[in-house]
Amino acid sequence: MNRGTASDNARREQFAVIGVAAALVLLRSIVLVAYEGYYFDSDQAIIGLMAKRLSTFEGFPLFYDGLNYILGVESWIIAPFFWLAGPTLAVMRVPLTALNIAVAVWLLTSLGRRLGVRPLVAFAGALPFIMPGPVVAGQLLETAGACVEPFVYVLLLWRLKQRPLVFGAVLAIAFLHREFTIFAIPALIVVEAARGSFLDGSTMRRAAWMGAGFVLVWIVVDAIKLYQAGLSLGLQASSLAGQMCLSPGELAGRAVTVFTQALPVLYGGTFTHVLDFRMNTPIDAGSAAVGWMIAAALSGMLLRLGWMWWKRPQFDSVDAFFVYLALVGVFTAAAYPLSCNIIPGQPPLLRYLLLALLVPVGCFGAFMRREQSRTLRVIVPVVFAIWGMANLVDNIRLIRASVRDPPSNEHGILADYLVRHHVLYARAIYWDAYAIDFLARERVIVSSVDVIRIPAYKRLVDEHNSSAYNLPRVPCTGGPQVASWCVQPP
Repeated sequence: MNRGTASDNARREQFAVIGVAAALVLLRSIVLVAYEGYYFDSDQAIIGLMAKRLSTFEGFPLFYDGLNYILGVESWIIAPFFWLAGPTLAVMRVPLTALNIAVAVWLLTSLGRRLGVRPLVAFAGALPFIMPGPVVAGQLLETAGACVEPFVYVLLLWRLKQRPLVFGAVLAIAFLHREFTIFAIPALIVVEAARGSFLDGSTMRRAAWMGAGFVLVWIVVDAIKLYQAGLSLGLQASSLAGQMCLSPGELAGRAVTVFTQALPVLYGGTFTHVLDFRMNTPIDAGSAAVGWMIAAALSGMLLRLGWMWWKRPQFDSVDAFFVYLALVGVFTAAAYPLSCNIIPGQPPLLRYLLLALLVPVGCFGAFMRREQSRTLRVIVPVVFAIWGMANLVDNIRLIRASVRDPPSNEHGILADYLVRHHVLYARAIYWDAYAIDFLARERVIVSSVDVIRIPAYKRLVDEHNSSAYNLPRVPCTGGPQVASWCVQPP
């Protein structure tokens, strides 16, 4: 076979593998895009309402409504799609699905290019992101301020590390959007130190320019926030600090849950009731057998890597990339128990942990880069392929269950009823109010009676108190029952 034919075959294999990766991301996303009743709540609806407002040029949402953190990037991404196709849940998830595909392809091609392996081997290494279980697939499309975007930032920051001013600007946006992206910095510091270039003059100059880019964007966003709301970005730090609980006794209990609950669920390595994560399906997913297989594989890879680095301590830019990915995930997992919102025994908050999907990807790359044993170089991709296949089976089971018995969209039923009966104003609890607002396309304005995220809705409903309905959940009296609510007239 001549060189040209071999090159053509390699390109065809690369395109085929990229196509399979994209198809698998679409497959794990299809239920979330197609069924409004599967996984949608007021947290996600608020992003939809922000994007709708922006798409109709009725305002510019800088931060997540009602919060002093989570920059409104997700609503900015979605708004053009609403402008083109209208504000629906399916349209809202289209650009996020595209970002999931982009990250999957980015990881796959980065592994293949840096390792010099066949695309199928790189595909196996990227499977923890390409094909997670149904719970994590849902989290990667959860429109609640940030889902897949931190992965984009982490990969982009690595590409920009030699363009320090732009790096700092992107880091500022990333941090204001989702604070976990800041773990790119300690990861970079570690890999720079391992390469022996951490304290040289060039690195210090780059760090100074990075700081300048960060401060510049911070000042601009702070000025916009002051102009819009008369508030400073100092509230961001205050809000985040208020969510951290550092009591040693409680911290130890939450730290244990990282290994006993959170990571096993994230990796599909434990039996999980998908319904526990507010995803409307009776199926269960995950397997303890898969969990033990993953734990054994990752532990073995780490032990071998430690041994190989001890024997040959050279550390180049290819090693650095894989270690960087893994460390971002490790630091994310280490920060997880610091949150006051982590309650041992309750379902883990996976949105705080998603970047830990990069741990096995980084370990795979570092291992395949150094390992000389042909047997082990075959075993590890096979283990990753089995892991991905187990998650694929769970996602197919979810699709079959959803087609056979579509998830009920009770908020949609209520929204349609209110629109048909010309109800213009109503009140409901937080978890109902904003979901109904979005699904009704604001043809009905429902104000929350507990957590207020959009004060303008409360003012409107209060101004029309004499015509505002109440929407308590059943059991209740005083009006017709629609789905799980009573529609109580004023």
